[in-house]
Amino acid sequence: MLRILNEDPTDDQFQTVLNYYNRGALDKALEIAQGLLRQFPDSARIYNIQGAINASLENFDLAIQSYLEALKIKPDYAQAYNNIGVSLRICGQLEPAIESYKQALTIKPAYAQALNNLGIALQDNGEQEEAERNFEKALEIEPHYAEAYYNLGLALQNKNNLEAAKFNYLKALEIAPNYAEAHYNLGIIFLDEGETTNAIMCLKNTLAFKPDSGEARHLINALTGNTTNAPPTGYVEKLFDHYAGNFEKSLVGKLNYKTPRMLTEIIRKHSQKSLLGCVLDLGCGTGLIGKELGKYCNNLHGVDLSKPMLDQAKKKNIYHKLSHYNLTEYLSTEILNFDYFIAADVFVYIGELLEIFRLIRFRNGKNGRLVFSTEHTEKDGYYLENSGRYSHSRNYIDSLCRKLDYRICHFSTSNIRKEKNGTICGGLYLLEF
Repeated sequence: MLRILNEDPTDDQFQTVLNYYNRGALDKALEIAQGLLRQFPDSARIYNIQGAINASLENFDLAIQSYLEALKIKPDYAQAYNNIGVSLRICGQLEPAIESYKQALTIKPAYAQALNNLGIALQDNGEQEEAERNFEKALEIEPHYAEAYYNLGLALQNKNNLEAAKFNYLKALEIAPNYAEAHYNLGIIFLDEGETTNAIMCLKNTLAFKPDSGEARHLINALTGNTTNAPPTGYVEKLFDHYAGNFEKSLVGKLNYKTPRMLTEIIRKHSQKSLLGCVLDLGCGTGLIGKELGKYCNNLHGVDLSKPMLDQAKKKNIYHKLSHYNLTEYLSTEILNFDYFIAADVFVYIGELLEIFRLIRFRNGKNGRLVFSTEHTEKDGYYLENSGRYSHSRNYIDSLCRKLDYRICHFSTSNIRKEKNGTICGGLYLLEF
């Protein structure tokens, strides 16, 4: 008698995997999925859930392999294309991710999740208007989609359309009152509008639903006058990971950012040589100071804790080497033999600078120069401002120089960029050691 084999497990068998996956018991879910694939090797949906489990375990190569196996079995599997896009985007492969989402939408045009995810990838890629359109399409299909409201709010906030952004965050919170990120970004808007009480309320709501939110805790400290030595771990990295795609357009185009040019002029004025030797750009970001200074360097190295920012810097093709590091970790562990250390608007995200100054002074293989900017304050020491950034006084920098034997060769103050209805006063320094 001919034996008929089932190509797919029963719904109950599939649900068992899904239940473990949804509970976060990923190893157990993976074990069951692999067992089912031995029994049902032509099950596209088991390959797909196996991919999702591997993605949750951050095994993205294995995840993509599983999704591709699902597509071999079922070429019109829109969800598998969507899931490939998610893994590719997390790995920083934005263009392939965008193409994968578009493939999912070719198969299933009214796929709200794929439209939302495509919008996120386009936003990461700096395509703000197209991202916004995709979030709107997702909401036309699924009007109660909290994440799409949140992402549309984010796109509008990036355009400084704060009232419209606020409306969308509130819509997200109507649907999902425990949406911590929506509470947080609503707080940021209130902060930008100078509504301190409402900002603090939203930030406290963030902590109520996400107690480990260092970002919210940091800004509450800033708004309540509690100056800390440094922001919480991950705060600055998340901040710049988010802004990488739109960073230069916003900072240079809208805020008239001048620090890279001004620091380069100071360096050139105090240099006796046509070339500056080996230069380390601390917190290089997208490479704005490298663009100004690169032609004067024998070697230009950049270090930053944001991978998306480094990806943007790499496109400029001006750095001999780029490193993905926390600054203190880099200065503590790498071989240092630089003529110049440059930090353009980096120390505004640190606070206490003693350890960084000490590492540069005593770990570098030769005498050199440290050139940097601060947000200037006439208050003593350093101060955590309402913006969540730190200001530093000349007296504080003087005290570090006395402790560590630096010599100040240049100090001046200047307006370095716009902010809201005013300008930021910066301190510009060149130290020798």
